[in-house]
Formats: sequence, C-alpha cells, structure tokens
Amino acid sequence: MITYDERQIEIFSQRTRRSAETWERMKTIIPTGHPGGMGAFHPHPIVLERGAGSRVWDVDGNEYLDLRLGDWVLIHGHSHPDIAAAVSRQMTTLVQSGAPEWDLGMRMSELLVERMPSIEKVRLFASGTDANLCAIRLARGFTGRRRIAKSIGGYHGTADTFMAGRSVLRPPTDLVPRGVDTRALDDIVQIPYNDADGAEAVIRAHAGELAAVLIEPVMTAAGMLEGTAEFLQRLRDVTSELDIVLIFDEVVTFPVAYGGAQTHFGITPDLTTLGKVIGGGLPVSAVGGRADIMDQLDPDAHGGVAPMSVMATFGGNSASLAAGIACLEMLTPEAEARMGTQGDRIRARIDALGQQYGVPLHATGLGNLIGVHWADERVVDDPTLRKDDREKVLNINLVLDNEGFYQTFTGLFLLSTVITDREIDGFLTAFEGALHTLGYVS
Repeated sequence: MITYDERQIEIFSQRTRRSAETWERMKTIIPTGHPGGMGAFHPHPIVLERGAGSRVWDVDGNEYLDLRLGDWVLIHGHSHPDIAAAVSRQMTTLVQSGAPEWDLGMRMSELLVERMPSIEKVRLFASGTDANLCAIRLARGFTGRRRIAKSIGGYHGTADTFMAGRSVLRPPTDLVPRGVDTRALDDIVQIPYNDADGAEAVIRAHAGELAAVLIEPVMTAAGMLEGTAEFLQRLRDVTSELDIVLIFDEVVTFPVAYGGAQTHFGITPDLTTLGKVIGGGLPVSAVGGRADIMDQLDPDAHGGVAPMSVMATFGGNSASLAAGIACLEMLTPEAEARMGTQGDRIRARIDALGQQYGVPLHATGLGNLIGVHWADERVVDDPTLRKDDREKVLNINLVLDNEGFYQTFTGLFLLSTVITDREIDGFLTAFEGALHTLGYVS
C-alpha cells in the first residue's frame, strides 16, 4: 500500500480541480475514466487540453514540461508544424484506400529498411500488439514450432500470450490476469532478463518446441532496464545455433539510436517489431525482418498462394503514413544522438544525487528512455525491481507533477527532440528539490 505525502496531495488536488471533476464525469461512462492510454495518477489523472512543442496544458490551465510524450509516441513534441502540414495535405488527397496506394507505403517501408539492420521486408499495422502477434505467427509458420520464450518482466502488448506469465506489474504468483485464457501459459516459457546463463539454459531445455525468443533490448514498462550486451549477444548466439527466430521488440526502443537498440548493441535479430514513434503521433506499427521469413506473406513467392495471411485495415492508412514519414525524416542521427546525450546527462546526475546524499537512488535506461529507482541493489531485472521502494519514487513523481513536469507517474521519463538543455536544467533542479521537499535527504 502506497502512502503519499499529504501536503503534496493537497497541492495536487487544489491545482487540478477541473481535472478531478472531468475524470469523475468520464468514469460514469468509461471504465477507469481513460478512453485509452496507459497508467494512472494518484489521486486522479491530469486531464490535458492542449500541447505545443515540449509543453502541455491541463484543463485547469497548468503548464507542464511533457516527459510522457503521449505514452512514448511524440518524439518531436506536440503539434509539430511539419507533421501537421503532412497530415493536412494528405487529408485532402487520400486518407484510407484499403488497397496499395501509390507512394506512402513504399516510402515508409524504405525508410525503415534503410535504418534498421535486421529489416529486409516490412508489413505495416496499427499497434504494437498487432505487430508482435504477427511476428510470433511468422516465427511459428517458419519453424513449425509453437511456443514463445519471453523475459520475466517484458511487456509486448495486451494479447493473451503476452499477458500470461510472471510480470513485474503483478504479484509473482499471479501468472494469468483475469480474463486471459489460462491456456496461454502453455504458449510461453519465460527466461530471466540479463542472466545469460540462466536464459540459455531455459532456451536449450525447450529448444525442440520454441518458435521464437521475443525480447525487449530495454525492458521499458518494467523500469527502463537496459539489457547487457552479453545477455543480448547470448540470445543471438543460442537462437542462431538452434534455429529459433529471435525477435526484438523495438516498439519503444526505436529512437535510442539511429537504427534502434539493435544498432546500439550491434546485434541483428531475425525479426523486429516497431510502433509508437514511427507514426509521428498517429497509429502505425510494423513487422520487419529477413526476407525468407517475411515472404511467408507473399503469394508471388509461393506459386500464387501465400502460406500465411494477415490483415490490418489501418496498417496502410495514408494519413498515418504521411505523419510517420514526416517524423522519420526529421529523426536524424544527429537528433537521436542529442537525445542520447541529454539522457546520459540526466541519468548521470540522478546517480550522482544518490551518491552525494548517501541514498540508494539511481537511474536506468538508454538514449531518450529514463527510469528512476530507489533500491540498495542496482535494478537490472525482475528480482531487483521487486526490491525497489516504489513509495519513494511515486512521491517524487507527485512533487514533480506539482512543479510542472508531466510524466507517467511510475518513475519513467522520456525525452523528445524539442526539449532544450535549459528545460533539462529545470527538471534536474526540481528533481533534487523534490528529495528535500519530501525529507528524503537533508
């Protein structure tokens, strides 16, 4: 049970009264009051009204630096004029065709192939869950095997196969959330994250039935826990040896480097799933990878009848593709390197604060992804994350909200290309101030 600082709750409640009223009204017709999205705030969500660049404003008129990015989507901030112009033009030309349109799908695919070392061919979808479901279907079709190995603590979407198993979001004994088919447990085996020997042992024990290993190079929802090069390379080596398809879920990690986390680590998976950022704020996701695996979807490669079929009505939505192309064209190596430098600066400063004040505060993550933890042992996996003092982290988040920094309220922060060094200065000052405000340091 989390106990929140009473004074900070009072400040939050006073400055977000219209948010509370709006949320209560929404709950009468929408379960949880959230029409979509992730996460929750205490004592109630901040209801946003508009955004511009790096800033958002709530219905009470409060201004915030946005460190949530529309649930990890808006890499160029809100209402970017180039993306808005691309969508506006497309809305007057062709929005949705249901058939191959003449240009956008090809341009988007070419951009992804050019950037991502693992991708030779691409299929487009609308959500990360869609992309990951297609990836495991491709792996099953290619190998003739059924089961999927995934890490303890990894998040890959809301399909039953992805929700089953141990999760950092639930107690260790709660293996199947309500509503998930218990038979989904039979589809999976779970490997320990950042434990190369342990993961290899599990994979070898189940090699004859494993179609794929599905892994996040950085476990994002679990707290921005970056994989080690040794761990990820071992997965590549053992899956190659055993003819198991290695899938990198880069739905979140795509912008950590030009070419994604796979470029950063120098490891090429067989398939890659993408989403969030690649749509420029509109829904686009993708599966890409080796041509021999992807060609299971191609009738021309199989005498006119493809052995596999997938459908995605909005996978080729022209307005979304226009936004995504504009976004990717601006997401240059220089832009991604700058976000990485800013992220390194934030992580280093948070680590330094822990050392300066003698408290177990530290930061994790890679590139523009930042996680904050309060634990004696550095958080690298599910067991160490369960020792994290979430009460302290959530209270820090609460103070930061009150100081004008909008985030996920779970100790996760994201950077966009439009956040300035001066804004980061302000965030770091506020972060250190929160430690004093809460009495965590003196």
